Amino acid sequence: MKKLILVFCTTSLFISVSAQRVDLDRFNFTASYRDFPDEPLPVEYKTYNVRIEASPSLGLGYTATNLENLISIEGLKKVTGTGHITIIAILDDIVIENTETKERVQVTKDKNNVEIRKSFFATEMTYSFSARATVYDYKGSTVVSNHILSERENKRTYKGPESSNPVDAVNNFNNKVLEIKSNLSKQLVNGALTNLNNYLNTNYGYAVQKVNDIFWVLNNKRHPEYGEHQKAWNNFKNAIVLMSPDEPLDKVKEKLKPVISYYEKVKTIYTASDKEAKKLRYASYYNLAKIYIYLDDPTAAMREADALAMNDFDESDGRNLRAVAESLDEQLKKNNASSRHFPVVISSFQPPVK
Repeated sequence: MKKLILVFCTTSLFISVSAQRVDLDRFNFTASYRDFPDEPLPVEYKTYNVRIEASPSLGLGYTATNLENLISIEGLKKVTGTGHITIIAILDDIVIENTETKERVQVTKDKNNVEIRKSFFATEMTYSFSARATVYDYKGSTVVSNHILSERENKRTYKGPESSNPVDAVNNFNNKVLEIKSNLSKQLVNGALTNLNNYLNTNYGYAVQKVNDIFWVLNNKRHPEYGEHQKAWNNFKNAIVLMSPDEPLDKVKEKLKPVISYYEKVKTIYTASDKEAKKLRYASYYNLAKIYIYLDDPTAAMREADALAMNDFDESDGRNLRAVAESLDEQLKKNNASSRHFPVVISSFQPPVK
């Protein structure tokens, strides 16, 4: 009888401990916001125009207008006349530095293990290309001078098709050299203008960002906090889908109030020093830091990140979240803004009046 009681008590203890185990799982969500430029222009600068100066020897076969269409700065308005800023891209010619026919020897063995050597020949062309961009404003001030898009010092290699005869390899290359150069020109120009477009958007644009992120959610049904933790997650999901880069965060903030209150409550209930309590506090600190980051409140996010780092469970996440919050804080201050969620009505933007 005593043994049965002991087995019963041991089993009950195991069930009790198991029920308290904290299993945290990653739950995914998507958030959106509008990025700020790294080098913000004066607040009244809302328009831009583009001018492409391409070397005739590039033989691009399409007009400068087609090239200009490759440049689009999100959040600013492109105009045909003078904009608040003018972007000039200068595309130099392709310089053929050297051509050389090279041999490749293929070595195989027959069934008698005798080596069979076979030669293949191809013409290789070494070439270079340069491109740069300058940005100045309508007042004549230089914003950026000679930003390098492609360096002449960067030597590139084109390899023609192989032939068993060196003369054929040379003739094949010479017969197609104009076509080869035309194709290379298009690739190089598209690459240079893609680099320019990325540079302009990073430094002056207001690109919409849609990012995937995670929450830590309690996923052990036996734990007493399971239901409330899942409810907080569902409330968070329902709030975050309302987030738009073009609208203020008022509705989202209101919907997130009970979620924030719940995670704050968890921190005060589970104060023990055991691992399970630390994991619950960790989820609260982590999720609150994420909430405040997406609510554009870096100060509150840093507070939660610091508390997470001191919680003695996955300290590195606290440091990483603080770095994200600090970066957001710097971005908002640099752009004299309080939020990354605001409308951009491009149709209302007008070029400068001289």
